[in-house]
Amino acid sequence: MAFNPKQFKQKKKRAVDPNAPPRPNLLSHEKKLKESQAFVENLYRQLTDTQNRLADLEHKYKNMQISMQQMLSVMRRAKR
Repeated sequence: MAFNPKQFKQKKKRAVDPNAPPRPNLLSHEKKLKESQAFVENLYRQLTDTQNRLADLEHKYKNMQISMQQMLSVMRRAKR
């Protein structure tokens, strides 16, 4: 095997555009993924809380309707 001097020659550096946005790296992508995941989890938690609150309010509304119907029936009987 012969010695090849071109094998160890350094490559020329590319010209860097100063106006170009910074190159992405894996750490910034991982950070964005974690932030997005936390945001989605927060939205999911809010959605579950809202659904639970809605179910409670619907239950309360049904109970109030039943109570009103009972009071109206009592008042109707008293008029007779």
